[in-house]
Amino acid sequence: MTLLTKCLRSAREMQKHLLKTCLFITFWSLVTTCWSGTEISKGPSTSPSPDTVTTSSLFGEDVVSLSAETAGLFSINNSNNYRYLPQLITVGWQLDEIGNEGWNRGNTEFLFSGMYAPVIHGPNPWFTGGLFGPRYNFIQEGWPVIPYLESRVGFMFTDATGAPNSQGQDFCFSFEIGIGVRIPVMDQLSVNVGAMYQHISNGGLSEPEHENVGLDSIGPTLSVTWAF
Repeated sequence: MTLLTKCLRSAREMQKHLLKTCLFITFWSLVTTCWSGTEISKGPSTSPSPDTVTTSSLFGEDVVSLSAETAGLFSINNSNNYRYLPQLITVGWQLDEIGNEGWNRGNTEFLFSGMYAPVIHGPNPWFTGGLFGPRYNFIQEGWPVIPYLESRVGFMFTDATGAPNSQGQDFCFSFEIGIGVRIPVMDQLSVNVGAMYQHISNGGLSEPEHENVGLDSIGPTLSVTWAF
């Protein structure tokens, strides 16, 4: 077995493990949706604090939101040293009221995202496509920020140039895992900062004519969200 074959096999194994991680997060988030299906009962009536009012405006069953997000991603273990700038427009739909007690108090929303990413370093000029998946918001009483965990899957298109260690065809699959915090600044507005990992590959559809080389990237994100 050649060194190249071993490296390719190791890369495929890593992709499988990352995919399992993404599926686990998706499953966990959907299960948590069932947990949080019942709104937490409230104690005696008291005047709500400003933080509570803001949270209630941003989170709740059937709350729809619109987000504009920018990110800067850097490739991992790729000789082309990709650097690209995903720009995403996301519609979020919250599936339930705030539920649970303890560390997992929160609710689940489903995200639908369109993405365009100019490549500032690398053989491909751009990536574009769509992603969708769940996000869980960890909503703790009295906290000034709301941590979140998300995973999205979807498809990408690019202009495959045939360069070494790049995409073997124009059509690709993608999945993304993100973490971050939402910072409420108004009743319906939040600023969000976080980190994103993204994988892009064609799942072997280009082989054997062209090698399927997966692109793994990570970097920071910044977005604003308006809840309706």
